[in-house]
Amino acid sequence: MVLYAFGSNGSGQLGIGNTVDQSTPQRCWLNSELPGSPLTVVAGGNHTLILYDEGTVYSAGLPWDGRLQSGWSMSSMPIYEKTYMSALGNKVKLCSAFWDGSIFVNSEDEVYTTGFRPKGEHRTDGISASVGLQMLPNFPPILQWSKVVDVACGVDHAVVVLADGTVYGWGNGRKGQLSHPEEIVWTPRRFADVGFKIVRAVCGREFTYLVGEPSSGQHKILGSTKWDVQSQAPTSVPNWKDIGASWGSIFVLEESGKIRSWGRNDHGQLAPHGLPHIEMIAVGSEHVIALTKEGKVISWGWGEHGNCGSGTDQNGDVKGKWNEIPNYNLNKSMKVAGVGAGCATSFFWANDLET
Repeated sequence: MVLYAFGSNGSGQLGIGNTVDQSTPQRCWLNSELPGSPLTVVAGGNHTLILYDEGTVYSAGLPWDGRLQSGWSMSSMPIYEKTYMSALGNKVKLCSAFWDGSIFVNSEDEVYTTGFRPKGEHRTDGISASVGLQMLPNFPPILQWSKVVDVACGVDHAVVVLADGTVYGWGNGRKGQLSHPEEIVWTPRRFADVGFKIVRAVCGREFTYLVGEPSSGQHKILGSTKWDVQSQAPTSVPNWKDIGASWGSIFVLEESGKIRSWGRNDHGQLAPHGLPHIEMIAVGSEHVIALTKEGKVISWGWGEHGNCGSGTDQNGDVKGKWNEIPNYNLNKSMKVAGVGAGCATSFFWANDLET
């Protein structure tokens, strides 16, 4: 398996051995043998986390304020390092990232945070400071169904979905993205009056998007109404396969391979007309990268850092169309297996079918 990245790289968050923005895919480098295929790629403002299927996390980007728990520094080679977090005790099953920090959930459903916490994102004591790895005390609640099934972050708020369909959140809730009352929330607080069992959540900059079972299509948006992200929403999203959110838009990948999207579109963020059948999507801060049924990697939206490839307009946008990302470095025997996205960063990984 090989991993490629392109886009914003001023802090080494692509993990490619330098700190230069890239508009063509560059191979990522890890400090140890690849443990398998990535489960997910998540990103904060200037750091990236890659969770692999056997429970290890690799990280690249800015290390200070404890967000990465690694020894990388700006004077050393910017590559992906295995993130050793002995306090977790067990393998990581879920992770997400704030602008200035990260969240990890281990196999025992313990929730840990690390990084800077100016608005309650990482701790429950009301202190704004830089911290190392900290476990959220008394969370999840001691209930029969306290298994964590999903975790998501906005710029400065977090949401955790439990197996019983309840949702908890903390951080900046001043726009109502953490339910009511609208305030900074230091202790994980249960969302009130959602009205249905939640199975997935994603976060925009100042909103939270919740969905129920694909068979029902129930969904709800909490928080900011900017960019008409609430008023443009359909009444339901049945048969969804995956969901994603940029800072101002929402994307729903349907089982049919079509994408339904609404919200901010001033840089071409929303899905352009005529897209081919889509197998997988990854939504960044203001762009989307997708894998087609034919195995092609495409992207659209705000690509000023090269994160949508080299074919942008004078404003750095891929608007009303999509770019096909070239795979010059892949052997003929290799097939793209997945895509990821972050803050103006894009990723894809490929497997060698002959091994």
